[in-house]
Amino acid sequence: MRNILKKNFVVVTSVAQRRAIALATRCFLFVVFTLMSCSAPQAALTPIATETPQPPTKTSTPSLTATKFLTETPASTPTQVGVKRGPGIVRCTILLYHHVGISPIESQYYIHPENFSLQMKALDEWGFTPIPLSLLVKAINEGAILPEKPVVISFDDGRMDIYENAFPIMQKYDFTGIFYVLSGGLGDKGLVDVAELQEMAAAGWEIGSHSNSHADLSKIGADASYREVVRSREILEEELGFPVTSFAYPFGTITEIAGKQIHIAGYESAAGLGHTDSQGPGNLFYLQRRPISWDYDLKRFAIVLGWEGPLLIEKEHE
Repeated sequence: MRNILKKNFVVVTSVAQRRAIALATRCFLFVVFTLMSCSAPQAALTPIATETPQPPTKTSTPSLTATKFLTETPASTPTQVGVKRGPGIVRCTILLYHHVGISPIESQYYIHPENFSLQMKALDEWGFTPIPLSLLVKAINEGAILPEKPVVISFDDGRMDIYENAFPIMQKYDFTGIFYVLSGGLGDKGLVDVAELQEMAAAGWEIGSHSNSHADLSKIGADASYREVVRSREILEEELGFPVTSFAYPFGTITEIAGKQIHIAGYESAAGLGHTDSQGPGNLFYLQRRPISWDYDLKRFAIVLGWEGPLLIEKEHE
């Protein structure tokens, strides 16, 4: 009997253990599945966290493009803006012409239109930029932004060939100049009239006084000098309808009387002759101009300008 009970107890015990084990196994599997199901959403969030840094990466692409534009902009700025010059001495060559045409006689004052055109092309190719005389005066007095290689192109006497030949040639290069004319000779034979001067002024040229009759100021009295210096400005402004602020001495001659009358008339500058490109407060009323003669080739023209580069225009011309 004991053996039977013992045997049955062992069986019962074994069955209970199996059931306990089975229950424990089920609980374990339930916990495992639960943990796995709980960890699944966290795994799904992980890729999102990984993708989050990508927007900054995409944003950096436009940033590089913007930097490229900022790099290119300053490159073109110096060409457009130029360089601050003055106040004080400003280095600027002032060229002086009298005639641009075919001379009826062999005269140093006549520049053949082909030579003049070649000289204007040289200015353009060599990087010189013609500026208004008034801008040079401003740079001397208070400072101004000028191109890297400024030059002023001036003409004396008011000859019609300047309007007919020099004016259209310079327009091809978008150049302007200053034209000194005689107040007492407007419309005379071979000289420009009001209409031509107004057209040139509308194109950006400046008009100055070259006296009333081209008299040598060193050979006339104070009254006559007053007419040549002061009255000439008044007449030109009345005829043209705009300010005339610069005077050019006939023959480059200045006197003490004329020097005082320049200030009485209210001119802002006056031009004479010289051999330098140095312009400043000390010679504001006798600016240095370099006369261009009929026999100047490009080598001589380059010397006047201080150009030391290759004479490429001469090769093209040949």
